[in-house]
Amino acid sequence: MRSVILAFLIFVSASAPADRDAARESYRQGNEFFDQSRYSDAAAAYARAVEQDPQFLEAAFNHALADEMVDRQKALADWSKFAEGAASSADFKYQVGQANARVQILKMLPDYPDPLLPAHYVASAGDYYSEIAEDSESERWRTFPLKVWIGDVPKGNWAQGVQEAFDIWKSMIPMEKTADADEADIRFEWDTEQSTEGGRAGEEIDWVQFETVGNSVTSRKVAHISIALVRRWSKDEMRAITLHELGHALGIHGHSSSTGDIMYWQMQESSRRIPLPGVYFPLILKSLVSKPSQRDLNTLIRLYNTPGVVTRMN
Repeated sequence: MRSVILAFLIFVSASAPADRDAARESYRQGNEFFDQSRYSDAAAAYARAVEQDPQFLEAAFNHALADEMVDRQKALADWSKFAEGAASSADFKYQVGQANARVQILKMLPDYPDPLLPAHYVASAGDYYSEIAEDSESERWRTFPLKVWIGDVPKGNWAQGVQEAFDIWKSMIPMEKTADADEADIRFEWDTEQSTEGGRAGEEIDWVQFETVGNSVTSRKVAHISIALVRRWSKDEMRAITLHELGHALGIHGHSSSTGDIMYWQMQESSRRIPLPGVYFPLILKSLVSKPSQRDLNTLIRLYNTPGVVTRMN
């Protein structure tokens, strides 16, 4: 008798109609959260939509996409489930191909150090991943800490600026200095043959180049940071330049469109006026962007955890 009742309950549950209105509302919420970079909230909303309507393939697709910025193992399971559920639908043939490709890429990604994990993504800051993703995917590093050879910096105040920049990035991404240029992953080269007239920090042309060294068995990637010393930069300017170029070497191939990011295409100064009693002209203090923004860090996190740009389904 008990087995008959259980079978009846399973039948009723399986044949219960989908709540498509509720699923559509959950899906709308998920899209809204996704567009706000609130990936955890988006994944939860999409999961509700799929629960409310198990045949809601668009929600299943977006659920997997959102979970890439929540938990890699969840994303793998989501993509496989979507591909299985959509395999017989001609309308989703392209998306099934995308899902299978992303499964393969996600499986090949290494384990990243804690600062690069999605848990450190701050939704309120956003990112500029879509602006740099296409050219940056091949420049992600697979092993950490990265070894950096700074070389002989021509001037003492410049050396101080470079050291400060290295220490700032090191506090965010595992890096260590090495005295052996041949073992370095990132190498600095100081071009003192350039003219000291004109030029502006941050207006670089191919200052970071990647090359493959070694044979087919021992090959590895090396990033060369070549800084042309085009004028008498201050220590703070050299720190800003080095922060920016290390951002490129860490994988950001391209620039931000926001002046508050260290990866903006041009080094930015900000001025602050301080009125002084009895002085007609106020004191003007100038400062530079002093460290990578959360938006810069968010971009790196998405770059390392997302297997290519894919637009969510509408």
